[in-house]
Amino acid sequence: MDSRRLERLLRLRRIEESEATRQLGARLQQLDAVETQRTQLEGYQLEYLRAPLPDDTNQLKWLSGMRDQLRHALEQQDLRAQAAGAQAEQARQEWLLRHRAVMSLEKLLERRIAEQERVADRRRQHEQDMWATRQVHTRTQETNNDWQES
Repeated sequence: MDSRRLERLLRLRRIEESEATRQLGARLQQLDAVETQRTQLEGYQLEYLRAPLPDDTNQLKWLSGMRDQLRHALEQQDLRAQAAGAQAEQARQEWLLRHRAVMSLEKLLERRIAEQERVADRRRQHEQDMWATRQVHTRTQETNNDWQES
């Protein structure tokens, strides 16, 4: 595969890596939002746990119901946080895979370009050697002709 084809492939892989980076960023933002909501729920729960117990049974039932709802909401939020964490990890793994592909192609392209430069240098050196040989041969022929004419 020549370097131009590798460069095109590298551009495509960089686009894929960029998309994977964007996806990872989105997943991390989701995880952060879920964790922020969980922190808020914990704060609400703490407020209700610290609230003084009312004397009225209806208010006591309401307070108990709120505490239960918050406990249930925290359990649900924990599940969301686990799912968001798993999605973020999956996105990180996908980005890592794409990033490694880009790095590998970059190294391959560097080696390919260096090899092409070595081949071109050898070809130029060979051409220069051939030119120098022709020059020496031409001078030798001219010298021989001059010597024979005298």
